[in-house]
Amino acid sequence: MNKIICSPDTTLTLESLATPTPVFSKSPFTSHTLKTRNLKPLENQHFPPDWIFGVFMFGFILLAWTNFFYLNRMKQIILAPLSKRFINKLIRDGNLFKERILVTLAIIYALSYSLLLFQINELILKLPLWNIPGFLVYMLIFGSIVAFWTVKISLIRLLGAIFKTPSTTHYYLLNQLVFAITIGILLLPFLVFIVYLKSVFILYITLGICTFIFLFRFLRGFFIGLSLTKFSYLFLFVYLCSLEILPLLMLIKLLMMTSQIVRA
Repeated sequence: MNKIICSPDTTLTLESLATPTPVFSKSPFTSHTLKTRNLKPLENQHFPPDWIFGVFMFGFILLAWTNFFYLNRMKQIILAPLSKRFINKLIRDGNLFKERILVTLAIIYALSYSLLLFQINELILKLPLWNIPGFLVYMLIFGSIVAFWTVKISLIRLLGAIFKTPSTTHYYLLNQLVFAITIGILLLPFLVFIVYLKSVFILYITLGICTFIFLFRFLRGFFIGLSLTKFSYLFLFVYLCSLEILPLLMLIKLLMMTSQIVRA
């Protein structure tokens, strides 16, 4: 009979009941080292709406297109406000009123200037405007600027025809347009910082620059009028005030009346 070979029974072997000492190793996952400084709740940040980004994109695309196809003409327009010699060169190289570049630059001016007025209300005046959507308010401002310039140019041309000063009227209108175009181009980069930084300080700097350009444009228009010796200086001053200062005063008066109505 074969011997049965079996392993010893281990069920009776006593095992140690002591818990083995844990061995800890350094974990590759560590907690952040940021320190809590303020436990107060923060105010919800309101980011600019998407349509403002669309306005910027459209404006910069128009500016890039104009700069690519009409670079030399762009340089002449930007230099024209600095000296009478540059504006005479602009006149010699063609009639700006009949060129396609004027359309794109006028659109850039209307886009940027409308956005500037919109930001003045958003950051300084803060008029609720009867809960009208922001994009609709912007479009109303845009349409008002287009209508204002249409009426202004038509009125200047009409007065030029009445007083029989076609060349001086053309020179004066060209001076107005080159200053407006320059303001429109300068406003675009400033508005980017104003909108996305919500900076009232940069807004005031921008308004200061626009005020300086406006005063310089007014003086340039006054000196253009001095070439007309058949009109008195007092008549010229009243004429310029009616075209330049009176619309600005009417706008300020309208804003003040709107503010009083809303707060009442």
